[in-house]
Amino acid sequence: MEEQNRLTDRIERKVSLARERDTRVIITRTSDTHRVLDIVRSADKAIRILRNGLLIRFTTPEVLPLLEDYQKAVEGLNRIAARICEKAGVRSRPPKGMENREDGADAEEKSKKK
Repeated sequence: MEEQNRLTDRIERKVSLARERDTRVIITRTSDTHRVLDIVRSADKAIRILRNGLLIRFTTPEVLPLLEDYQKAVEGLNRIAARICEKAGVRSRPPKGMENREDGADAEEKSKKK
């Protein structure tokens, strides 16, 4: 009975969190996705702390290179994910403000080069 109550409480907590404005619910089908989400969860918290502490606890030269490196890594992950999706025949939707680019060239730039 106690185990059932814990399970019910846990489910209710997850549903409550899913209702929050800034929450996204993601179904993970692979351990790869679990690892990426664990990384992103930690980075999200740390980025918020760095941005909120900018010019108070941290200097711009300390923070900016880290945020730029993180952005480059996200862009790289987006490009690789687009290639994986293309190979698997899965529609790839890049995050808002980001294109599925290969070598920094979007589809329009590629078509101009041909």
